[in-house]
Amino acid sequence: MPNIEIDMSDRAARHLGAIRLMSYMVFPDDAKMRLADETAMRTVTADWCSSRFAKEDRTEQSRVIRRMYSRVGTDLARALADPAAWMKREIFDYMLSSVGGIYDVAVQLTTSPSAEELDREWANRWWSIVYTGKLIELVGSIHQHDPQAASLNKAIHILRKTEGNGKHPTVMLRQRGFPGVYESSLKKAWRKFKPVAHLCAAYVITQTRYAELQLGGEFRECWKEPPVFYKGLPFLVFCSVAKWVETFATSFFSRGQRQPLITKEEIFALPKEILDWVPPHCPFRMLTEEEIAALNSYRAPKQFV
Repeated sequence: MPNIEIDMSDRAARHLGAIRLMSYMVFPDDAKMRLADETAMRTVTADWCSSRFAKEDRTEQSRVIRRMYSRVGTDLARALADPAAWMKREIFDYMLSSVGGIYDVAVQLTTSPSAEELDREWANRWWSIVYTGKLIELVGSIHQHDPQAASLNKAIHILRKTEGNGKHPTVMLRQRGFPGVYESSLKKAWRKFKPVAHLCAAYVITQTRYAELQLGGEFRECWKEPPVFYKGLPFLVFCSVAKWVETFATSFFSRGQRQPLITKEEIFALPKEILDWVPPHCPFRMLTEEEIAALNSYRAPKQFV
């Protein structure tokens, strides 16, 4: 798999980096949908930023543009004549340059899925993203509890025991049209989202753990109106956790297995520099008593996942 290229050098770059990460996380299996989603989200972000600038009073707008003199150059008089319009062009040029530019994007949007269709796809995929994240987090937590015991099959078993069998949150999810927590549904989610399992885990660890139960219908709303996630620390923490989990997944071998949990060829890797920017701590939590009891009740299947 190719690396996910993101820039974290400034706030504007983090806006675009967050959009790209989310598009990969939601559409690891469909490059066309991934591009359509990233393009749509960049367009939304550009519109939001330009609209915010347009709401500033004219004096503030002019002050900002004068501070950009080295970039504006001989175009300064025209920029000051209509600061909002000039800034809108600049923002859209910047936001859309890496996905084809304004004119190519305009053509793409005429044939791309609608915002409603993308919202629906995000909602439909939310369950699989969350449970892929929970699976790999559980593998890490089992490994902390007993390094010799950890495996994907055991993580599946624990989730079935602790979140299946008619548990209240599961019933709520079923009412919203999501699958139950079964071995088959968990394996299906893992197969599709395995290349971005580290992103799924970072989402679970940094978002849903602290926000209680987030139902799929609101999933995309969290990312549609910036800035929700792009302020320095939350974004760096998300990336740091994702990179930490990526390193674990590509180097951890279950007992008796010849390949790691996820091979380096299977995963959409993040830039190595992320581990230099934020010294990471192990993001895996301790197992609960209920999870330890479920782990102790595990019996090995005849076949591995």
